[in-house]
Order: sequence, then C-alpha cells, then structure tokens
Amino acid sequence: MKRLFADKSILRIKFIIFTLTFLCFHSANSQPKEAMNSSEIKLALKKLNVLGSVLYIAAHPDDENTAVLSYFSSGKLLRTGYLSLTRGDGGQNLIGSEQGDLLGLIRTNELLEARKIDGAEQFFTRAIDFGYSKSPEETFTIWDKQKLLFDVVWVIRKFKPDIIIARFPANGDGGHGHHTASAILVEEAFRLASDPNKFPEHLRFVDIWQPKRLYWNAWTFLLENRKEDLSKFISIDLGSFNKLLGKSYSEISALARTLHKSQGFGSSGRRGETLNYFSYVLGSKADKDLIDNIDLTWNRVQGSQKVKELLLDAEKNFDEEDPSKSLPVLVEAYKELSSLSSSYWKEAKLNDLQNVIRSCAGIWIECISSDKSGALGDQVDLTAGIVNRSSYPITLKSIKLNFLDTASSINKELMPGKFVSQNIKANLPGDLKFSNPYWLDQYHPEGLYEIKDVTLTGVADFRNELKCQFTLLFNDTEIFYETPVYFRWTDPVDGEKYTLFNVSPPVSVWLKNKTIVFPNQESKELKFALISHSNNVNGDAKLILPKDWKVEPSSISFNLKSKNEEKELLFRIDPPEQNSTAVL
Repeated sequence: MKRLFADKSILRIKFIIFTLTFLCFHSANSQPKEAMNSSEIKLALKKLNVLGSVLYIAAHPDDENTAVLSYFSSGKLLRTGYLSLTRGDGGQNLIGSEQGDLLGLIRTNELLEARKIDGAEQFFTRAIDFGYSKSPEETFTIWDKQKLLFDVVWVIRKFKPDIIIARFPANGDGGHGHHTASAILVEEAFRLASDPNKFPEHLRFVDIWQPKRLYWNAWTFLLENRKEDLSKFISIDLGSFNKLLGKSYSEISALARTLHKSQGFGSSGRRGETLNYFSYVLGSKADKDLIDNIDLTWNRVQGSQKVKELLLDAEKNFDEEDPSKSLPVLVEAYKELSSLSSSYWKEAKLNDLQNVIRSCAGIWIECISSDKSGALGDQVDLTAGIVNRSSYPITLKSIKLNFLDTASSINKELMPGKFVSQNIKANLPGDLKFSNPYWLDQYHPEGLYEIKDVTLTGVADFRNELKCQFTLLFNDTEIFYETPVYFRWTDPVDGEKYTLFNVSPPVSVWLKNKTIVFPNQESKELKFALISHSNNVNGDAKLILPKDWKVEPSSISFNLKSKNEEKELLFRIDPPEQNSTAVL
C-alpha cells in the first residue's frame, strides 16, 4: 500500500497558520485592555507592596489547581504563574473537530482566558501532548528530557519564583506518564536553576535563580486513604472569602475552570471551607505557611524606601469614589521607581504601576484597522485613539507604530472625556513576520515543538508583530503604553467584537484532502484552495514530491485579482510501483 501524507507537509503548516484567520481563534489579547474597577484597583495597590512569587507546574492544560492560583494571586498578593509542559494537543475536543496542533491552539487560548479570571500568568514548554502514556520512562522516549529541563529551568530563572508547587508527585501516584514526568522535571530543575554551569546559554538573557522551596499540592483523598496525619501538612482554606472580589477562591476557581470548554470542564463553585494540603519536597521547609521566612518587602530592591512610602500612602488614602485622586502620588512613585537601578522587581512593579495609573485615570487606548488582515507590502489604514476619563492633566506626546522609525508628534492635552484619534497609513514592511503561533513556525516531530529563538521559551501567547505605542506625559513624567492593532466590528447578537490584526503572506493554501491512500496503482486527485490576502496576486503552484512519484500537471498558473478571492487547484498524482510514503 502506498500513502501520500499531505497532513505532514509544508502545506499543512500553512493551513494551520491561516486557520487563525478563518476559524477566528482569538488570543488572550482579543480586545484592548480595559480599566480596572475600584475594587480591582484597591487590590492592585495592595499588591504593589508585596514582592514575592509562586510558580505552579504540571503537565497539561486543566491540570492546574485554579483555586490555588487565585489564592496566591489575589489572597497572598504574590506574582503567580502556571507552567504547563504541554498545550494539550493530545486531549479530547468536545466543542469541535480540531485535533493535534489545532486543538493545542484552542486549549492555549482556554488557559489564557482562565488566567484572566484567576490572576496568574501562563507559560509552556516545547513538549507536545502525544496522548496517554503509561510511565515517565515511556514519556521520555518521546520527550527529549534535556530539552525540557532546558525549558523548565529557563522559566524558573526568568520568573524567579520563591515557591514552586508541583501538581503531581514523582513517585507515580499521578498515574499518567506525563504527570509523573512533570514532577521529575520539576525536582531536577529546582536543583539546576541556581547552577551557572547548567544551560549557560541562558545567562545571556536571564540570571541563575534558587527558589526557596518546592511543595507538592497533595490530594486530600489520597492522604486520607493512606491514613496520613493531616496536621503534618501545611493546609490552606481555598474556600476563604476575598472581600474585594466578592468571591471565595474556590468560586473564582470554578469560573476559571469552566473556560476549559474543549474538555467539558464546566464547574460549580464550592462555598465554605475547602482545605488543600501541601507536602514538602525540596528546599527550605516551611513551618505553618508556604511564605514563611521569605522577604516579601521592598527590601528586595535597593534604594526603594521612598517608593515604598509613596505606595503605602496611595493604598491608605485611596478613594473608591474617585481613583484619580491617587494619581499625583502614583506618578511620583513611578518617577522614583524608574530612577532606580535595573532589577527583576523594579521592572515587574513598573509594569504593574503603569496599569494602576492607567486605571486610576480611566484611560482607554486603541489602534483599529479598517481590515482584519494585510499582506506584506500592502498599505494598512489604522486609527489610533485615546481618552482620558479623569481631571488629571495628561498630554499625548506621540503615537508610533512599532515597525516605523519615526513617531507622529501630537503634543495635545487630553481633556477629560474627549476622545482623541489619529489616522495612520503605512505600508507593512517585507521583513515583518506573519501573524502565527510561533511554536508552529517550524515543522515539528512527535515529541517537541521546534523553537529557534531561545527568548520565546515559555511564552504562552501568539506572536503579534503589529503594535501601536502611545507616549503620555503626566506633568513632566513620561509613561509609555502599547496596544496591539485590532479589527473591530459589531455583532448583532454579541455586540462589540475584536480580533487581532493578521499580518499575512500574499497567498495561503487551504488543503481539501490532507491524506491520500493509494491501495493500488491508480492515480488520485489532490485538491486545495489558494486564498489571496492582497490584490492582484499571480504566480505558479507546484507540488514537490520524491522523484518516483508523478504529478500532473507539473505546475498551475493562477491570477487572483482581489483580496480574499479563492481558487481551487487540482493535481493528479501517480504512486510508484513499490510501497512508499511521501511527504509534501
């Protein structure tokens, strides 16, 4: 039997790239950032004076304990992250027919949306979910263990967690081979992250880091079945109530977990005491609380005493009825923090402070395209807009597209409630990268995605090449804000909708039949559609096959006159006499 696998071809990769446009997979940045409400601002102000972080690690999307993430993010006010080894490519799909890479796209978005609810950040490694595995030994025959250690150590060094929490134990109680493999990787990475001789290529971009402790988020039923003395473990009541958010962490968890829609994980909120237990694994053992003996203050940033005092003042005197009253002290804190030497916590808190300032001023920024996509070399028609919904004096200094060398000088005071816009026309340069999930840029084998740029390690979201930068003056203090470019429309049912602008090649391919099986010597048809992303696109389409396969015609000319025009092409393929497998 002869087989031609078109689904493993370069054409398949192009098909995946532009599924983003046609199936409307939206990234986590699927609309401009909204201002926080007063309760959220109050929580963010409290969080500005807490300098600590926790990283939760497991194997798949939906493995994470969203109640734990919410508790540490909004309860303990720590910078909180979830590292999922895979994007869930091998899971089920209850909401569509997508599998493999396309399912990984869906589940990536589900995780990113869930993080908006529980307040954590999302990270991934290069590992591909290849389905159920019986053991970690079997898993590591498909996953390159050293490459995954590279990734996990990178995320630890970049995120710099004080505490790491593993979802699974390394003894195999997690069942699935991926689960146990994740625990093994966590323990090894915990030891390696502080060793400058391990993965020294990281050190051009990140410093070594030693987390304080590693704990396992144990399962209560397992501990009870073992008749363990639960008083020996650190316990956390995830049913405790957050007064600013108006929900318990277990209720927030249900909202986040319900966003795993492809897995059918709709959840009901649990009210009342919900105890979770944490078992010591490595590092410094905590006494009663996982944050024991960890300095969570501004003492971690040299010369930050004034910043601390200003932020405490902002929190103490916050007016829920008029958050803009906090702007003078917050802008002063931003200016003071900006003057300090570069450090991890300086940069993290500057970003957080920017967002608080924007929300206190009620600032909305947007950059809207007249079309949802554009091909390299084409002109884009954009409208950048901003509104200041406070009485604080703010000046719009300039607006700049990230691929242009010069900014549009504006120098206009933003009067309260007055929307200011600027039309920008520019040609997309030929060196822009296509809008595409970066982990699908390269053809990949079964076990790991191929990622050439080490700085993309761990990054969760799609690469977005088109951004608009706003420079604002708060009195004499410059603050920069950036937004992706969006296409916006009004849906008669859902109202205002956004999608990220797509940078496209002039033409893409949509395969009609992705796999062809030849049971005999008879020829078969291969159909696909060409889709134009620009006007007046012409050229020749050819199939590149091994020399013992024959294809007719050798090439087909095409001329697509208008954007979004489609043309179906048909080739006829004759297999060789001997059994063979070919990849386009």
